[in-house]
Amino acid sequence: MRFIIFSLLLVLACAEDAEFVTKPVLNTARLLVSKQSHSQYAVENMDYVIQYDIFNIGDQPAVQVVLDDRNSFPTQSFEIVKGLLQVRWERIAPGENVTHSITLRPRNYGVFNYTAAAASYFPNENAKEVRVVYSTAPGEGYIYRLKDYERRFSSKIGVWIVYLLIAGATIFFPYFLWNTIQNKYPSTTVRKQK
Repeated sequence: MRFIIFSLLLVLACAEDAEFVTKPVLNTARLLVSKQSHSQYAVENMDYVIQYDIFNIGDQPAVQVVLDDRNSFPTQSFEIVKGLLQVRWERIAPGENVTHSITLRPRNYGVFNYTAAAASYFPNENAKEVRVVYSTAPGEGYIYRLKDYERRFSSKIGVWIVYLLIAGATIFFPYFLWNTIQNKYPSTTVRKQK
């Protein structure tokens, strides 16, 4: 009986606390910026896709949002195939998110440091001070040489054709010799006389 009364009081206390728990009022916009790679490998002279996600978790719209990642991908090391490294949005409403993707082509191989992108915005429509946030950074990565990548991941059809030619030669050449001898010297059967 005591257990039932105790559990009933515990349930009521938890339910009462849940009613009074409310989300704090921020009266400002708060942006979370994520930067991630959609390509499994970065390879020289092949497309490399980066996606940026911006989430407004505040309760006010973020105004004049600018995403800038020009410092991460210098033009002497990367060619921009599609997209922009600096993007602007007039406003991002509360609870909304936006996504931006760029396609790059690395010009050389080796270790490369992928730094964070910077996003600047006004936290509400009447704000005078710009707020700056930084994205997640993938960190240090390796850009593979195209020749090494193709050696490791390309189809091996050419190798299989060469293998079949060599294996075929070891099988068909002895057969050809045997067949030539059989045609040149037909087998005769000799009977024993009794």
